[in-house]
Amino acid sequence: RFKPLAFWKNEKLLYEPQNEKGALGVAMGDMPVVSGVQHALPTPYKERKGAPAKKKAKGKKKRGRGGGGGSDDEDSDNDDTPLKLPFDDGALRKKHHISDGESGTVWSETLESATDVKIVSRIDNRTFSKLPLSTARRKRESRVVGFASQSFHVPTDDDDLFPGYIAGNVVLPPRGIKDAEGVGLCSQVFNVGDCQPNSVEFALADPAGDDGEFDPKSAQRYMLSKGDMFQIPPGNVYRVENHSRTTKASLFWTIIKCTSRAEQEEEDSEEEDERD
Repeated sequence: RFKPLAFWKNEKLLYEPQNEKGALGVAMGDMPVVSGVQHALPTPYKERKGAPAKKKAKGKKKRGRGGGGGSDDEDSDNDDTPLKLPFDDGALRKKHHISDGESGTVWSETLESATDVKIVSRIDNRTFSKLPLSTARRKRESRVVGFASQSFHVPTDDDDLFPGYIAGNVVLPPRGIKDAEGVGLCSQVFNVGDCQPNSVEFALADPAGDDGEFDPKSAQRYMLSKGDMFQIPPGNVYRVENHSRTTKASLFWTIIKCTSRAEQEEEDSEEEDERD
């Protein structure tokens, strides 16, 4: 078996005369047989030169209120930050085939064969949706909401052997809040990709409290920075807030789905509660 050929790149099968002996050779006669595959050559790559780095303008820092120097928040987002140019991958492209797409060939344990699936999710190809604003926010809380996008959505296999998962990221603008939400029977893991240091608050509802409710007074709270991670086990409720007034927070998340057996047991339990 051969993987699908890229015919638009002139990939094709190569044939040669069969060399079988005996009765099989006689039966096959002059039938040609496949001897190999003509693969496409790497796409020619034209080296691109990046724009020269901008020189930093010399000048005095802005003075904060009261005549003091500028705050750390102001310095983190001003023009003194070095300009990051794209890495020149010209040498790598000459040596290896570098894909600019998002799909690739992987082995599937479910299908027991190779298959093409989405294995890369590029930020420029994702669509962000505005998160809803909860009516439960208190008067002194910010009214700013976040934006979320989905990168991958892999369902649980039919045999219930490999759990499915959903992955993506959420961006909280300055003072943005992701309102309290329960994870149900799923598990969820967050990774803080970027933020002002010590500005992201992760709050987890007290499990001894009311089922499915987030009580701000009894919630467990943690202040996080770039590179920190946190998890929400099944049956818990959580909330995330970006306390920074100058810097957005970018978080990446993965939801691990429960098995079909667990879902069925949950449905049976709910039906029994309704009958009681």
